[in-house]
This record gives sequence, C-alpha cells and structure tokens, in this order.
Amino acid sequence: MNWIPKVICVAGKNDIAVEVLLYLKERYDFKLCVVCNRTENGKNTHQKSLRWFADNNGIEELKLEDVYKIEGLIFLSMEYDRIIKPERFYDAKLYNIHFSNLPKYKGVYTSVFPILNGEKYAGVTIHEIDQGIDTGSIIDQKVFPIKDFNCRDLYYEYEKIGTSLVKKNLDRLIKGDYTATPQRATDSTYYGKKSIDYQNLSIDCNQTAEGISRQIRAFGYREYQLPEVNGHIIMDAYITDIPSVEKSGSVLYENENGIMMSCIDYNVFLYFDRFDELMDACSIGDIQKVRDICIAKRHANEQDEHGWTPLIVATYNNHKDIVKYLISIGADIRCKNNNGTNLLMYAKEAYKNQKDDGLFTLYYRLGLSLDDRDYYGKSTREYMMEEGIVINIEESKKRQKSLTIIEFKGKISP
Repeated sequence: MNWIPKVICVAGKNDIAVEVLLYLKERYDFKLCVVCNRTENGKNTHQKSLRWFADNNGIEELKLEDVYKIEGLIFLSMEYDRIIKPERFYDAKLYNIHFSNLPKYKGVYTSVFPILNGEKYAGVTIHEIDQGIDTGSIIDQKVFPIKDFNCRDLYYEYEKIGTSLVKKNLDRLIKGDYTATPQRATDSTYYGKKSIDYQNLSIDCNQTAEGISRQIRAFGYREYQLPEVNGHIIMDAYITDIPSVEKSGSVLYENENGIMMSCIDYNVFLYFDRFDELMDACSIGDIQKVRDICIAKRHANEQDEHGWTPLIVATYNNHKDIVKYLISIGADIRCKNNNGTNLLMYAKEAYKNQKDDGLFTLYYRLGLSLDDRDYYGKSTREYMMEEGIVINIEESKKRQKSLTIIEFKGKISP
C-alpha cells in the first residue's frame, strides 16, 4: 500500500523557510504547519521571520514534540536548530536542506569554512534525515562557484539556490518518487559549534595576503560581526601585487579608507567599514563622498538594521546622481527593507515629496514591477491608488532625458 502524505511541516528559519512555505501554500492542498527555531522572535529583520509569516497567513505553529505523533507527515528542515531523531516520529518522511555540497562541511558554519579553506565551489544538498548529523542519503544537490563572496554573500546564495532546489524537488518528495544515494566516506568533513569562538574572534595577520583576505571575507556578516584589525573594523580586503618586505602584520600606511599591511608574501589593503558615513552621504546628497567611500564596492549593497541600503536612502531623498553611480558599481535594484518595501515604493515617496518622477520611471524601465508586493501583501500600484498618485510613465520617459537608460546595467523590461 502506498504511503499517503497528509501534513507538511516546515521547520527552520529565514527567507528559505518562508519562501518554501509560501510556495506550498499557493500550489498544494496539504495541511501546513511550522516549527520555529528557538531564537525566533516573530520579527522580520534582514531575513524574513517564519513565525511572522505563519501568524499572518493562518498557519499553525507547533513544537517539535507536537509533530512526532502526526500521521502522514512530511517534515522539511531548513536551517532548523535542533538535531532530529527519526525514531521519535510516528509516521513521517524526513528531509533536510543542508547548506553545503555534502559530504563536505557537515555541521555548522557552512558559510565560513569554505571561504576560510579557499574552496572554489560550495553547494546545497537535499538529503534524507537519518541518525547522524547531515549524514543521510542524498536526493539532489546543486554546486555553484563561491566567487569573491563574504560570509553573508555566501549565505544568501545558499538560500537562493536552496529555495530553487526545494521547489524543483517538492513533487518528488511528496510522491516519494526519487532515488537517494548514500554519502561517500571520502571528502567528508564536519565542523561543530566549538570550532569557532565568536566571542574571541581575531584575525591572524601572520599569514599570506590570500589567507588574510579569506579571514576578512569569512567573518564578514554585518548583522552579526565584522572583523577587527589594529582597532579598526574591516569590511573588505584588496590583495596588491607588491611583495612584502616588512614583518608580516606591519602597518605600512593608513588613510581614511583603510590600512596597507605587510604579509607573508604580498601587501594587502584592508578597507575600513565606512557604511554609516556612506548612508549619511546618500541622505544629504554628497556624491563625492559616496564615490570616495565606495572605492570599497562592497559598501554599495550593505544594509542597516532597518534593511535600508545606500540605494534606498539615495532614492528616498531623490539624489539621482548618487542613484546612477551606485547602480553603475553594482548596487542591487531589487533590494528591499525589513518590511519588503522596494525601490519603486521609495521612488513613489520621492515623487510625493518632490514631484519628480525620474527615479520612479528609471526603476520601472529597469524591470521593477508595480505589482511586486511587500511583506504586508500590498503592491506599489495599490499604494498609488490609495494615495491618489498618477504617474504617466511614457510622458516621464520623454522628459527624463538626463536619466538615459543606457548608462545602467541590468535587464530592461519592455
């Protein structure tokens, strides 16, 4: 007799858990429930809150112990913070989405150690949950290049690819229509919670330039920590082609953007964190200071505690020259704040305040949709209707000659 699923439980946290739950809600007819992590506080931050989403969509939250006895359960673990014991479940299929290309990097800190160890590739794996820690048979896996990611970048890439991988496999998981491959013993690695002491985090400067750069990137996650060197908060590193002649760790010179340091092999420039200054410059319209700070381009996509980016601040304040510059160096036009407010919504506010529709037209032409919704379920189009705002896009295109679209990177919608 075929096993029949009746309930799907999403256990875990953050964007991946919320996006998968939304996908299940919109496309399937199963009863849904969630089990949240112990750190869950029901508030959206730079990551969506699973509890907040469940509460606002009428989805029941249960404790782990409550789901043990559910009949016909599919249990999807996505960044869940407790070890699952299969024998405690009455009638369930248990799956984990792990942020690594298993069998490498079992355990925790999977956004850190691949960077520290100089890996060229990372991966996301869907596997069956067994008695071990991330040791179950592999159902599907996606490997991708790490590029110049820092820890935060890598985590977001895990989520993006992991969400896509789950959606791709959901039908097979529900039907049990898959082949699972046991993990090989070779290349298997594991890191536990004690492998990094974040309370006493320090950068080892008696290293090669590459080794120092890896440390800066591996520990760079603004919402949790940025590394410190010689009393300065560091947010990025640039390896020069200048051979080091001084003792490794010696500071050769310092300017407003950072310090040049001698290493085992080549000098490395460590960029200071100037994000707060950048946000102020974007607010008041100081384009020269924005350019000076963004010599470290990673600044361009950082977010503050509200989820605001430099591009959001420049847009809200209608500083078109800064917006143009930030987009030209790679600022993400699809950024949102902690409430899901997007750049079209901020451009709407700029229009309300200054009667200038240039940025609104720009973002529309770059592909942002009037119907993209924030986390409260409302779109730019709906906000405009409520507020009586009418913007004639075609007329605005003709007027806004200075914001020619050819200056920008990115896909342009018809």
